Amino acid sequence: MRYDRGSSLIESLAALAVFAIGSACHAVWIGQSVATHARASRLVAATTIALSVEARMRANREGVLAGYYEGDARDLSCAVGCDRREIAAADLWLFHKAIDRHLGAGASSRVACGPASECSISIAWLGRPVLDWSFRP
Repeated sequence: MRYDRGSSLIESLAALAVFAIGSACHAVWIGQSVATHARASRLVAATTIALSVEARMRANREGVLAGYYEGDARDLSCAVGCDRREIAAADLWLFHKAIDRHLGAGASSRVACGPASECSISIAWLGRPVLDWSFRP
């Protein structure tokens, strides 16, 4: 009487197919988790940066009402003192620097204030909006 030991080729191939399908599903799950984490990280960074520039704009309300936040961003040292326009330029420079540092080269941002002092902060990643923040200073 002869006894068969081990598994047949068909059983081995079936086990390999189950393992391959499970591994592929696991890889897709990991990829989706990494993408979700990246989106959440960008949103947290964008929200933190928007809150920071909003607080700066509230502190420089006269600069907002005068339209200085529509101007150019410049790196200024206000240790000796700055007027409202220079404070706004420095605030915008810090805002754009934070966007570049935390979100990278694919990010774009804009601060705009309307005539009724309704301001908005827009941050996008690769052309897709990440955050549109409206407030009154």
